[in-house]
Amino acid sequence: MNYEQILLEQAEAFALHLGEHIDQMPERDDSHRALAAALACELSIEHAYALRILFATGAQNAACAMLQVQYDALVRAAWYAYVATDAELEAMLDPEQTFTRPYPGRMVHGLKEQLAGEPALAGLVKPLLAMNDEFTEALGMLEQGGINPLQHAGVGFPVDLFDTVVRCSNGLMYLAFRLLARQGPAGGFIQRMDGALAGFEDALPMACFQDPKRAG
Repeated sequence: MNYEQILLEQAEAFALHLGEHIDQMPERDDSHRALAAALACELSIEHAYALRILFATGAQNAACAMLQVQYDALVRAAWYAYVATDAELEAMLDPEQTFTRPYPGRMVHGLKEQLAGEPALAGLVKPLLAMNDEFTEALGMLEQGGINPLQHAGVGFPVDLFDTVVRCSNGLMYLAFRLLARQGPAGGFIQRMDGALAGFEDALPMACFQDPKRAG
């Protein structure tokens, strides 16, 4: 078994492990805000699953593109949870209103502004942005180096890029599960999600561990 297969198997095991934890959440908040955040989290988790399938079936370039979609869905989830106003949430539910949801870049700006006044969000926002920087740089270096998709068939897909993309996808997936857990009752359940990292550290990017409190 090669390195790529091992990392994908670790990623799948991590996803199943997190899913088992979230299935034990006793109840969920049924507010519009919590439901919107939860749906976006679940979409981001679905994209992570699709990314693994694409890599496993040899569609590496499509897998890399999926990572951006996974990130955007998690940004939306965080924006719904912590930035969107009640009026914006109501407008999204009203089919007669012409509400335009902000682009991900605007949502990220809103998250940064919220972080300035709410330091407890550091455990979500900082690793989220750090992973985006990491995989954006890796994909940019690939293009600058001239190794475009047409050449991959001849030289093989770069293992270091595969490693970055899968690890970042795993990290974003973890943040999505953790944010999903926050849509449940307050208490010790979120600490159980923190503990779910144990044993899977080797499949995650260092950005997941930059804030030891992981309070967001």
